[in-house]
Amino acid sequence: MADVVDLIEQDHRAVERLFGQFEASNDPAIAEQICEELTTHTRAEESAVYSVFRARLRDGPELIGEAESEHEQARHLIARVRKTTDSDHLATVMVELKEAIQHHVREEESEILPQARTEMSGTALGELGEQFEAAKREVARAR
Repeated sequence: MADVVDLIEQDHRAVERLFGQFEASNDPAIAEQICEELTTHTRAEESAVYSVFRARLRDGPELIGEAESEHEQARHLIARVRKTTDSDHLATVMVELKEAIQHHVREEESEILPQARTEMSGTALGELGEQFEAAKREVARAR
């Protein structure tokens, strides 16, 4: 089983691929798929991962506070995507969402995740990965 760092990075790559598909097609169904993936990912991070990172990482409180603010921004953009019916406006809002997500991913992958790898054991990261996956399943079931 992959550890939590690997699983988070896999989710990031999957969403990046979906953004590429949306840019090629402007398909509203792909935009909705991106929103679903991001919602599942962020809720699972917040419920299973972030409290552990906040407590266990040297810079946890500061880094996770910022990450949670970025998740809140993403939630607002996702709500705008879901309310948009005009295809030109959808493309514009999706650019905003992509830029916000790229910023968040860069920070998470350059600061939070490397710190987790350094400061937490492989066993702890593996267990947290299992909790993250379980949280994602729970979020998906709740829909």
